[in-house]
Amino acid sequence: MGEAIFSQTYSGDDLSRWQVAHEMSIRLEEGALIVSDTARHGWHLLRVYDPGVLFRIVKLKVQIKFCIDSTTNFYIHHYGSLDIAEISADGAVINNGISKKISVAKLSDGSFDVEVTFLSCHPTLSIGCSNNRQAMYTGSGSEQFVLMSVLVEAFDAETELSRTPAEERITLVDVGGQGGLQLKWMLKAEQITPVVFEPIASEAALVRQTLSRIPGGQVVEKALAHAAGVQKLHIAAASGCSSLREPNFEVLQHYSIGPIFRTIDTQEVECVRYDELFRMQEAPSPDVIKIDVQGFEYEVLVGFGHLLESCLAIELETHFVPIYRGQKLIGDIVDMLGDFGFALRQVRQVPNFDGDAVEFDTLFTKRRDRVSKLSEPARHKFQVITDVLGTIPYT
Repeated sequence: MGEAIFSQTYSGDDLSRWQVAHEMSIRLEEGALIVSDTARHGWHLLRVYDPGVLFRIVKLKVQIKFCIDSTTNFYIHHYGSLDIAEISADGAVINNGISKKISVAKLSDGSFDVEVTFLSCHPTLSIGCSNNRQAMYTGSGSEQFVLMSVLVEAFDAETELSRTPAEERITLVDVGGQGGLQLKWMLKAEQITPVVFEPIASEAALVRQTLSRIPGGQVVEKALAHAAGVQKLHIAAASGCSSLREPNFEVLQHYSIGPIFRTIDTQEVECVRYDELFRMQEAPSPDVIKIDVQGFEYEVLVGFGHLLESCLAIELETHFVPIYRGQKLIGDIVDMLGDFGFALRQVRQVPNFDGDAVEFDTLFTKRRDRVSKLSEPARHKFQVITDVLGTIPYT
């Protein structure tokens, strides 16, 4: 694995940085962390946040001592309902999960040295208790183990993240990528080539710090539109509501969420058509597109031009009611995408508007007749994409 990119040791008082995430209680005593589950049903986990582990190989070395009356196993969890490892009170490995390597050594004082190596696709680490492969269980409310030390080492993961051949990787274009990739795509890091668009420089810099660890991953500090040129970005009180369109307070005034759309600043941003970036070989042809641009979705789609013919799926937030001035609504988008062979597959209401049917997450995929004509490699990509997006398979 080469040299560790960074190393962090948690011992003594530093062990308290492992915070309760679900149904646990902890107390620091004589330099060790005594960990109990609760009598409630659920996950039983401690968690620490460190973006340094995201999209890297992580080696976790834990010294742990099970309590005399322990009723559970030691559990290492990966975000997204994935198991990493599960080890019983006698040191037996019960579950290898997604780990690449596990070793358990019993020490003379009855404690165990547990070493686990895995590919991390989330910026948190989670450890806790499980009940014989049941990560969610009803606890006893008693002491389960004593955490004596934790060593976290992170290594470059380019080899692991490059195992999927370039021609088989799914090109994900994320338009409006503030906050980074969605969890469902983070967990597929070894199968995707992500291209994220984020025009706000500070937000783009944050995403770039970790996205650059995925081979081919790039962050483009521009806004996508139907035409090239400079446009005014209306920066909202809630950054995620910022838009190239003005908020429509004739509508928004009726909703409790309305004030967060208030424009607190404006910024000139460079806009470009995606198909022009493709023509200049600055961006790849998309397999799946995710759009969250607050009322500017239609214009972004127009800018993809002929590339929508080969795109397989599109996920976007859209509206039935114009909360931004001059925006196109869901019917306009359905009509346009229908011309490129897309069908509307899912509509999920976003409950932000006091229960009214205003904002929706929508999912489009190529129609069944178009899918039947895809090449075998494209059909395989379509299967992976629809599995990730959770659409009902075509029969």
